[in-house]
Amino acid sequence: PMNDQTPRRPTMRDVAEAAGVSLKTVSRVVNREDGVSTDLAERVDTAVRTLRYVPDERARNLRQTESRPSSIGFSLVDVSNPFFSAVLRGLEEVARAHNCLVLSASSDHDPHRQDQLIETFVQRRVAGIVVVPCNPELGLLTPDLLRGTPVVLVDCEPAASGFDFVRSDHYGGALALTRHLLASGHRRVGFLGDDPMIFSARLRLKGFTDAMQEAGITVDPQLVITGERSPIGWQTEAFQWLNRLDERPTAVMTAQNFVTMGTVRALHQLKLERTIALAGFDEIEMGDVVSPAITVLPQHPFELGRLAGETLFRRLAGSVEAPVHEILTASVVPRGSGEIRPPS
Repeated sequence: PMNDQTPRRPTMRDVAEAAGVSLKTVSRVVNREDGVSTDLAERVDTAVRTLRYVPDERARNLRQTESRPSSIGFSLVDVSNPFFSAVLRGLEEVARAHNCLVLSASSDHDPHRQDQLIETFVQRRVAGIVVVPCNPELGLLTPDLLRGTPVVLVDCEPAASGFDFVRSDHYGGALALTRHLLASGHRRVGFLGDDPMIFSARLRLKGFTDAMQEAGITVDPQLVITGERSPIGWQTEAFQWLNRLDERPTAVMTAQNFVTMGTVRALHQLKLERTIALAGFDEIEMGDVVSPAITVLPQHPFELGRLAGETLFRRLAGSVEAPVHEILTASVVPRGSGEIRPPS
């Protein structure tokens, strides 16, 4: 129990009494609303300073929850990948403009964990959720679970047409990268990429094989390696792959940032960085600094996050438009590694 000596936190009613105004006037001044004369506003401000009154943010948030979202959830796949960090930054920029907090967590490629995260977000009453799905079935994204919580997907199957989604042009980007290598005269081109079970990886592999087919080249199965690995795992994989081949490729397309990072290291280890051409899907850190600098087709993750955020907040503002499907395109950035010509 409180004793008489415990100081009581001043309330809005105390401020009203000290300033000689109504409770409504204090509320308007504290919340910076219009409709209060300068004289009354000054009286309230003086009383606020004298009493050292601090507005109760919890009460304010409770009152404003219905009219303004206070938090949104973001379920990403892998927090260690700079791509997803950049998506989060783009999403946060939009959320910040709406005075909204982003609660983010990683599913680590585990569909069950993804479903648990979404369930937790809904239980925490987030206003909306942005999801980078780790499985094509989209798990528990059902009306029953979501209970009216709007969802925007980033990088998902076109089959998810009932939801708003934003993604990169994986097929078109891989097609452009492969054509870029073929334009220098390469015919023996290798492909290193993520697990084709992943929707984006499957589209990138198809872009590669279609570009080869259009050039009349049969893809050697020995030159295609796919799977899920860390950058160090890809370094080992690329090193062993290049060492065991009877006939090495003259060019390699790496279809994801971790793959590119590992392959660049393996090429340098083998002193083949100026012999074998390399073009990578995704920008990589320091890609413009190594020698030769790395030719890439950058995705625009910050922009993806920003678009996802804007789409979500339009829904929160009451938009009932048909599901939004945005596909961001990009162009090859030639820097040197992808322009190495095959031996004549």
